[in-house]
Amino acid sequence: MTSHTIVYLDQNYLSNMAKVSLGFPMNNVDSEFWRSLFDDLKAAVLANRIACPELGFQRKEARLDRRIEEAVGRIIDELSWGLEFNPWEVILRLQIEDAAFRFLGKTPPRIETWSIPFKSDPQAPVEGRMEDIFGTKGRIAVSFSLPDEIIEQDRQRKLEFTNVAQELLNEYSNNPLDWSELVLQSKRSLMDGFLGKTARESIIRQLKEASASSQLKALDRYNELVGLVNRLREIGINTDNSEVMNFMESEELLNIPFVDINGSIWAAIGEYYRQGRKVQKGDFYDAPILAAVLPYCDIITTDRFMKQILVGKLLFGRKYKCKMFSAGKTDRQAFQKLIRELK
Repeated sequence: MTSHTIVYLDQNYLSNMAKVSLGFPMNNVDSEFWRSLFDDLKAAVLANRIACPELGFQRKEARLDRRIEEAVGRIIDELSWGLEFNPWEVILRLQIEDAAFRFLGKTPPRIETWSIPFKSDPQAPVEGRMEDIFGTKGRIAVSFSLPDEIIEQDRQRKLEFTNVAQELLNEYSNNPLDWSELVLQSKRSLMDGFLGKTARESIIRQLKEASASSQLKALDRYNELVGLVNRLREIGINTDNSEVMNFMESEELLNIPFVDINGSIWAAIGEYYRQGRKVQKGDFYDAPILAAVLPYCDIITTDRFMKQILVGKLLFGRKYKCKMFSAGKTDRQAFQKLIRELK
């Protein structure tokens, strides 16, 4: 069995490597850096030193810039070789199930530890995934661009998400909490939006929208919610009485990695916002991305603000045993040096 260092590349790194490959204007030093970094990453993947799993957010975000969409997809393909994270909703659901067993004092069923975050074993040799893609097992990779109307829907959903997030920040600014209470309320709000009353109300609103695609997505969310509730019943949590409310308030649930990271990031954004920092739209999207990948990666790249939150304020680099790098010159050079030195 190989021993891969698991590396997650954020959109900034992917986009810059894509732009260089397409000949976008860039100063010579930066251009050479991003070109050589891609070569180093590719060599490390092929040598089974690192694995660079794909997260669905990456292609979705790349589609919003048609100029680099195809190039980003190619880079993802050449570095991941089919290794993928599960969608964040799946990761959260599986963590919730594990929390339910622990809440009841039960032993959860034995599973492969990688099966919560990944669709396949990230420690398996890259040659096996290459074999799949090259066709000996019938897998064919197909690249295509989605219609413009689908891209516009994605853009609108992102805008709606950031608008709701901004409203929450404004509400917090008018009703500030101390740090520990802010984190707790942030975690509770997250779980309510995924499993509780807010989730149900959101589905009902979406079902009433005129758009057929919105209604279909609402039905998907409803089916997922029903499936999770039924699974909790199978595990032993009575969802018809106060036991489910006790579970929703339990440490077992509120301290699962996704809730811990996502809720803490949102709380930190809120605190910085109240101190006068102007929030960037990307901050809101970073929270679920980082919550999905941070517990399962050895190295991640992110922006300076998120690194400041995760490493400086939350001390999550130490807690989750993950090294973090921004795209600033010093950080990205240190990242490349680390990749080159991995054995």
